[in-house]
Amino acid sequence: MLCVFVLASLHPPFANAKVPDVGLSAQQPVFAHSPAFLRLLWQKVTLEHPQAQTQLQTLKSTGFEVAISEQAFYPTPSITLERAQSAGSFDPSYAGDPQVMTFRLQQPLWTGGRLTAQSTKALANQKIEMARMVEVQQGLALKTLQTWLELVSAQRQHSTLMRTQAQQQALLSSIERRAAQGVSSVSEANFSRLRMLQVAQDMAQAKLMEEQAWIKLKQWVPQAELLATSTSHTQVSHEAVHLEPLALHNWDALSWSQSPAAARFAGLLEVQAAELQEKKAMLQPEVYVRAEHQRGNFTYANAPSVNRIFVGLSASTGAGMSLQHQLAALQTKQDATQLDMEATQRQLWESVQSDLLTVRARQSKVQALAFNLQSSQDIQTAWQRQFESGRKSWIEVMNAVRESSQAELAIIENDVALQLSFWRLQINAFGLTPWTSP
Repeated sequence: MLCVFVLASLHPPFANAKVPDVGLSAQQPVFAHSPAFLRLLWQKVTLEHPQAQTQLQTLKSTGFEVAISEQAFYPTPSITLERAQSAGSFDPSYAGDPQVMTFRLQQPLWTGGRLTAQSTKALANQKIEMARMVEVQQGLALKTLQTWLELVSAQRQHSTLMRTQAQQQALLSSIERRAAQGVSSVSEANFSRLRMLQVAQDMAQAKLMEEQAWIKLKQWVPQAELLATSTSHTQVSHEAVHLEPLALHNWDALSWSQSPAAARFAGLLEVQAAELQEKKAMLQPEVYVRAEHQRGNFTYANAPSVNRIFVGLSASTGAGMSLQHQLAALQTKQDATQLDMEATQRQLWESVQSDLLTVRARQSKVQALAFNLQSSQDIQTAWQRQFESGRKSWIEVMNAVRESSQAELAIIENDVALQLSFWRLQINAFGLTPWTSP
């Protein structure tokens, strides 16, 4: 039966959408294994990172564009003030008032669908920016997840190596006593010291990896270390979650239906269709009505103010046959967008299938790795007893200690790879809302 150990504290609405167990408890000054910590990181990075803030402002601007397109259906007021000055002594065309003021109010009656297409395009652009907002947030969340896993991996490796160091120190003290009594050789004690130095070097490397992970994590969430401290009291619980639902879902279709890229392409196709309709509307005349109020008259002096109503038609096909070429260009762009969407869909499906294979492959190794660790620890204990009875060499004992440590590190590596693929599947299929909502 396929199963994976997960952190159960998040309690998302999906039974299989939980953080896989990170296993060992941290022995670092700042505890980074808490699932509450990861959730806080996602909440912070998706709301406060400059990339998310920039996209949010862009999204807000599309709201104004929608309002502008809606206002186009209302009458357009205008005012004109003109003053004429003739060069000659008498100009019969401008013998009246030197200044004329005209107030106009024009209302389109029929535009061939141009105004509707402009409104549709504005709404589609808003959908595109909303999809881009989700894309930015998911990208930030995945980068934060990867950095968090690097941090957890480094801390778990350091914890494992600390225990190995304690075991090596106990064995070193034992072999030094035996060497002092002449029971063991000095070379065996020196070999133990060498192994101690190797473990210390590995610990320093793990600590360096942890510090680098903290630096990267703070680039995404500057308050990361403070958040880790506030959630360090959270206990890591263990719960086995069966992953049979992985086989029940059509993960390709589910991921594409939830994909912000799919929503973005859908919006882009709507924009292009609206642009096509807008250009086609230019093939039809626009009908409008205009009301005017004129004060002053260039021809007759002291004429009374006049109110007028105009009903007119206007049409333009552009220079030469340019409108037909514009329509053909827009249709070609639509076809290209369809192909681009199909290519993006294939890339997503490839990523989803790769993550599914990784999860299943890593799951299949969990039991074998756990058995290997238990066997290595049993062999280590047995070899140490047999050394004391003279049936095993000291090198075999030290090698058994190293193999136990390597077996535990292999479990860590497998768990981290499993978590990364597992979480990518969850985010692609269900989005971030289950884990970033308050």
